[in-house]
Parts: sequence; structure tokens; C-alpha cells
Amino acid sequence: MTVFRAMRGAVVINGYLNSGSFREPADMMVEAGKRHGVPFDIFCNTDLSVRIGDADALGDILGDVDFIVFWDKDVKVAKNLEICGYPVINCSECIRICDDKALTHLTLAEYGIPSIETVMSPMSFGNPYDDWGSRPKAQFGYPMVVKDCVGSFGEQVRLVKDDSDLVSEMKDGGAKIFQPYVECGSEDLRLQVVGDRVVASVRRVAADGDFRANSSHGGTMVKYDPSEEERALAVEAAAAVQADFAGVDIIRGEDGPMVCEVNSNAHITNLKNATGIDVSDSILEYIMDVLQ
Repeated sequence: MTVFRAMRGAVVINGYLNSGSFREPADMMVEAGKRHGVPFDIFCNTDLSVRIGDADALGDILGDVDFIVFWDKDVKVAKNLEICGYPVINCSECIRICDDKALTHLTLAEYGIPSIETVMSPMSFGNPYDDWGSRPKAQFGYPMVVKDCVGSFGEQVRLVKDDSDLVSEMKDGGAKIFQPYVECGSEDLRLQVVGDRVVASVRRVAADGDFRANSSHGGTMVKYDPSEEERALAVEAAAAVQADFAGVDIIRGEDGPMVCEVNSNAHITNLKNATGIDVSDSILEYIMDVLQ
């Protein structure tokens, strides 16, 4: 096992989600640090909510920290850490893009990366969308997938089957994306990218009666050996959103693989359980190679 020059890391998690599966990735990074001789401390975003630009205050809290693995979505805290001079991995811009599904697909389109055809809701300042829903309906027909722009674990993903479902969606003025339902056998691929390579992959299959393959909804995960095309697509998608590491979700349509989502802080415990690969080692090795 590689031992790096003396450095110290920190992992940031959410102070309101600081137990169980939410804490596991941070604990895995701590254990990887022990294996590589890189000590880690765990901090919550609530610990680091100081005056903007106050590097001294952050220094008093963080101590002698050389880099920060940011395993949360609090983009403002991540940005303040960067302003105060800390290397943050993943960077705040990556977190901002990945935590907004519309921004993710805009970025993929900007770089010409194949992804699911998407229509974004207009900004409505919370007002109901009303008749605007006829736009994505005319584009995709039924069934259609609607996703809140912000959400995790498939919780904010819904299948719209008819006008009644669509009318219900239009009552909420929250930011959404609309996509055609792509027949993919109710399965997708999760490729974990670190740097410029795929280090672990699974095929996720949805539970009976559900179209979402997330394990949080009863989906199963099995180790998967991706094709070179799928590997290249995942690496390109991660690079487009400026990710040092990311879980890239891919579905296989009639025209080949395309990106469904890019996750800046994908859960790595389930990935280890399915593949036997602890990607925290790969993440730490990548960070140390970059910072050496």
C-alpha cells in the first residue's frame, strides 16, 4: 500500500445527515487514510459556517489541513473554503452543476456528451405551471419522466402516464426537468470515475413494479464490466462537470449508451458491497498524486 508524504485531510459531511449511511463515505475515507498514512478528520458543514472569507476562523476550526474531501452538497460552504485557500475535492462548481439536474444536462449538451433528451421548466417564482405542461407533452408524449432539479436517491423522480398525472405536476412551481421514458429494461449502469478512469461499475436493476433502479427503492446491484464506449462516456461526463470523482449513471437506449445523471458525492458503500472495491483508496491515491 502506497504511503504518501506527510499530509492531513478533512472530510466534510452534512451536520443534519450525520449518521448511518450518510456518514459511511466519510468513515471509509478515514479508513483509507489509515491505510495510506494520511490522517483525516471529519467535519460537518455546520462546523464550517463562518463569516465569508474568514480564513483565520476556518483555520482555527480545521487546524493543519492540506485538502478537503467535500462529501456534501452545501455548495456555499464549499465555495467559502475555496475562497479561503483550501483545495476542495470535488470543487464547488462541480457540486453546483451536479446538484441541479437541469445544469447537469446543460453542461453535458455544451460538451456534446450523449444524454437523455431533456426539457427544462421555466422559472416561475413558485407559481403553478398550468398550461405550460403541454410543451413537454407535445415533445415526448406519454409515458414521460419528471424529475425535480434537486434531489437524491430517486426520491424526486416520477413517471407521468397521462394528463391527470401531468396536471398534478403542473401545480408545483418548483424547478423540474421533463424527459421521455426510455425503455431500458428498468436498469441502468453506475460507473464510478476517479480522475480519468473508471475504477468500479455496477448494473442496477429496479425492483418489480418500479422503473427506478436506485438501491434505496429496492433495486439490486451486481458487478459489471463496462464496454470501452461506456467507460469513455463516463470519463467524459465527469470531466465536463469538473469532477475529480463521480458516480456516472448511464442507460442504454436504441442509439447506444447515454448519460442519465452525474453524482458528485455518490454513495460508495453499496458499490463496495456489490463489487468488493473500496473506491476510497482510489480517491485518496488520486488526490495525493495531484497534490504531490
